[in-house]
Amino acid sequence: MKRFSLNKNLHQWQMKYTQRAKCAVSLFIGCGKNHTHMLLILLSLLFLPSCSSKEGLHFQDSNEAINAYSNLLHRIRLYDQASTDLIIDLAHEYRTVSDSVFVCINRDSINNKNYHAKSAYDVINDSIIIELERLIDGSSRNFKDYYHVLDKLSIRELPEEMESLAVSAHIFFHSMDSVAIHPADKRHTIQNYENTLNSALTQGILSKLDILHFLRSEDIAFRLFLVHLSSWGDRSLTNIKTQTEQQVKSIFESSSRQRPIISKTEIVVLMTMRNNRRLLQNATTCVTDVHKLSFKDSNQTTAYLWMLLQPWLSIDGFSYTLLSQEEKQSLEKLAAEMPQAVSKLESGRFPIDLNDLPALLMKAYIDNL
Repeated sequence: MKRFSLNKNLHQWQMKYTQRAKCAVSLFIGCGKNHTHMLLILLSLLFLPSCSSKEGLHFQDSNEAINAYSNLLHRIRLYDQASTDLIIDLAHEYRTVSDSVFVCINRDSINNKNYHAKSAYDVINDSIIIELERLIDGSSRNFKDYYHVLDKLSIRELPEEMESLAVSAHIFFHSMDSVAIHPADKRHTIQNYENTLNSALTQGILSKLDILHFLRSEDIAFRLFLVHLSSWGDRSLTNIKTQTEQQVKSIFESSSRQRPIISKTEIVVLMTMRNNRRLLQNATTCVTDVHKLSFKDSNQTTAYLWMLLQPWLSIDGFSYTLLSQEEKQSLEKLAAEMPQAVSKLESGRFPIDLNDLPALLMKAYIDNL
């Protein structure tokens, strides 16, 4: 069905662009993403299903549960159009009712009661998704709408273990903002970045402190790199890309040793925050450059367009929950700036109509509630 292809299509668009883009900048920004996503899936399976249980409904049996689910579908079908606020309210109710119905059906299935209920649940669930997609498509949507969806529907509470790690990680990354950078010319900027990576790879990861030291050093190198963002198109960054991938791989592997030096949960928190920080720093620099540069090279225009879109394609509900308050404000500001910034990059190549992208992202997000 249509809804099952949304995330797949978004991923294919990302992969297609990454494989075809000639500008090394776009390849460099996404380093380490696959490792992060694998562990995010693991953490989602372990933790996220429990997040909605506190507000769940209680049904006597599967028949009552299916009737409630069917009534929700009927009410959604009554709407011809819906504001983003209404869609958020309906999506929140859908998540709550769906979880509760599913729990009830599973409970009854253990006692071999109402074995047809699971089929009915699947049919109603697919129909609700289709109706929500219809309402999303019924009006024009923009990145501010998608930000609103992220803000209102992302989980509010992390599991206790992850919450304490997130608080510590926020303090750690916030401390980096007080470290001033001293811009250098392009040659010394690249040299500093390569030296940072070479040093980390040579030393290896022997303790958690080695990971934290690398993240601090890399953050400085990356911010220096962004000073010259508009001029990297004519220079190969393959060495930095390759070494960054090697270091990120080593960091993730440090949690899988016979005697792990850091837990998988902490790795997920640290590396998700690292990725969030880099994506927003990069996009903010892009917006600044877009307003002051004159783009004549279509490859550069395409690279900037892609980098502006990366936060929206990469920051999901879990990633959003790990944003600091300042980063959430930065993402909200980016949403407001997107129309003007994108209009200046209209010669850039992207596989779909960018006017359709916010609605697609909204549908993909709600499909994964």
